Amino acid sequence: MENSSSSDNTKLFKVISVDVLSASPDIFTDEGGKNMSEYMDIPLLNFELENGENFLMANIPVSIALNISRIIGGIEGNDSRLTLAELIPEICVVEKIIIDSIIPYSNAYQATVEIRLEGFSDVQHYQMIPSHATLLALLANADIFVSDNIIRTTDNLEDMG
Repeated sequence: MENSSSSDNTKLFKVISVDVLSASPDIFTDEGGKNMSEYMDIPLLNFELENGENFLMANIPVSIALNISRIIGGIEGNDSRLTLAELIPEICVVEKIIIDSIIPYSNAYQATVEIRLEGFSDVQHYQMIPSHATLLALLANADIFVSDNIIRTTDNLEDMG
């Protein structure tokens, strides 16, 4: 769905590196009787920003985290079939990705993806799941930005908790 970027009037911080991390729940403080398969690592994305801060996103789908790790590590896959994230840069120019908002009444982030079709000058804006948008940006060698509004909102939520 096409929308204008919500980051037009806000400061953006460029992401200088992305790392895939994992967090393991503390099985010693949880209720007993649970199957160990329920205690899988939780993928996280850590974005190092140009201002020296880090921005952390949790609940990353495992398949997306694995693909991001593969790209960061320079590991080539042996599957000749394209994923959707791999197809988009083949037919479009991915200008940039901006993690710029939180979906109302949730704690889920949203990213604006700026895409230009090959041979056209108009830039289209689409909302995406930020982890998927990050994978797309890494595949397309596009810049990733995080809105100052998101950082301030996240800081405020941490202060309240």
